Amino acid sequence: GRGLKSHAYIHSVQLSHHVFLNLHTLKFYCLPDNYEIIDSSLEDITYVLKPTFTAQHIAHLDKQAKLSRAYDGTTYLPGIVGLNNIKANDYANAVLQALSNVPPLRNYFLEEENYRGIQRPPGDIMFLLVQRFGELMRKLWNPRNFKAHVSPHEMLQAVVLCSKKNFQITKQGDGVEFLSWFLNALHAALGGTKRKKKSEWG
Repeated sequence: GRGLKSHAYIHSVQLSHHVFLNLHTLKFYCLPDNYEIIDSSLEDITYVLKPTFTAQHIAHLDKQAKLSRAYDGTTYLPGIVGLNNIKANDYANAVLQALSNVPPLRNYFLEEENYRGIQRPPGDIMFLLVQRFGELMRKLWNPRNFKAHVSPHEMLQAVVLCSKKNFQITKQGDGVEFLSWFLNALHAALGGTKRKKKSEWG
């Protein structure tokens, strides 16, 4: 919020930090004056938060291995970037990193239109996995990242919630078990049938 009692408003007055970004609308505001800032120089920030890919861009991902330069000066190859290790989540990071380089899976999730309109029953939290995996995939393949690594925090929070804490950030897990659960959970959340031993992805 931007109201007089909001954290953002109080912060702007106390610390003279005046530019705020609404993470839902991706609009910038100047506080405490409370007006929207429209400036094309801020587009890099919103693109890092919500990268988008066209079908044409996706079709050329495997044909050109072009290095990108992050804003911190490092170079990286989109799709081959690090995932931050938060606590003991390296088993999940390894699986997510591998899946991000499976072209049919990657291509499907890079284009949000493929799954944005899928309807799920009220109260079904499993679609959160689909949304967060898509967001992570787009961040991993973003050619305009600020750094050559990405945080999987939101994705892992969804994993903890949707797996009913069977897979956690703070405790080591089995990568093969995680892979099996994750692919089946994605498949079911996208409207497929639940399978105990295998998934149709692949």
